[in-house]
Amino acid sequence: MHELSRPLRAEEELQVQVRLMQMLQKRAALYTSGRGTSLREDTAKALLASIRFSLELYFAEQEIPFTAILTQEMGELLAAAESSVRRAVRRARGQYVRACRCVFQNESLSLQSTLQSIGDFFRAYDSRFFAAECPCDIDYQLALPVPEDLQGVVYLRTYLDRLLTEDAFLRRLPPQSVRRVLAASEPEHRELLVNLYETAVMAALGVTLAEGDLFTLFLTSEEERRLTQRLAVLPSENCKRVLSRGADLLSCRLGLNGEGTAYLRRTAEHASPRIAAAAAAGSLTAVFPTL
Repeated sequence: MHELSRPLRAEEELQVQVRLMQMLQKRAALYTSGRGTSLREDTAKALLASIRFSLELYFAEQEIPFTAILTQEMGELLAAAESSVRRAVRRARGQYVRACRCVFQNESLSLQSTLQSIGDFFRAYDSRFFAAECPCDIDYQLALPVPEDLQGVVYLRTYLDRLLTEDAFLRRLPPQSVRRVLAASEPEHRELLVNLYETAVMAALGVTLAEGDLFTLFLTSEEERRLTQRLAVLPSENCKRVLSRGADLLSCRLGLNGEGTAYLRRTAEHASPRIAAAAAAGSLTAVFPTL
C-alpha cells in the first residue's frame, strides 16, 4: 500500500495526536489574541478539525504522507497548510463565477438560492480558524451527491465541479427540447428539488437506446414499446451494462470530455434499478419521456 494512504501505526498515531495538540495550543493562543488557551469544548474541536483539514489538504497537494507532521517545523507547516486552503478558496471562486452562468438556472429556484448562498461562503469562510466548515446552504441536489466526509472548501469545490459537469451536458442539448422535457416530466420542477441534469439525461439516454431522434428528447410510443420489450427480459446486471454502453454512445454523440463521460455513465448506472423495474412492469414512460 502507498504510504500516503496506509493507516498510521499505533505509535505514529500517538505521536501525531501529541503534535496536533501542540498545534492546537498554538492556534488557540492566536485565536484568543494571546489571552490564553482556555476554550469552550466545541470551539476547541472546531479549531482542531480546521488544523487537521488544512494539513490534509496541504499534504495531498504536495503528495507527502501525513507523518510529515512529525518532522516539519510547526509554524512553517501551519503557514503552508493555510496557504493551501487559501489557494483552494481562490480556485473555488473561479468555479463559482462559472457556475453563476449555468444555462438553465432559471428553471430551478433551489439552484438559484444555492448559488446565492455560495456567494455568501466567500465572505463568511474562515480559512485560518474554521477551515473544515462550509458556511453556506446547498439545497440543490446533484445527480451524484458529494461524499459526506468531505469538508470545508474541498466539499464546495467538489460540489461546484459536479454542478459544472452537469451544466456542460445540458449546454449540448437544444434549450427548447430540455424545457419541454422538464415541463413534461415534472410540471412543478421550478419549485421542487428536481435535478435538471438527471431529467435531461434520462430523456437523452432513452432516445439513444431506442435509436430515436436525440434532439427531440422524446420517445415515440413505438420506440418506448420496443425498448421496454428489450430491457424487460434482461437480468439486472445486463441491463446495467446496456445503460452504461448507451451512456458512452450518448457521450460520443455530444462530444463530452472524460469527466463528463464518467459522470454520465455513473448516472445511468445508478438509474438501472429503477429502469429495470419499470421495464419489468411493462412501461418505461415514467422514466423516459414519451410522446
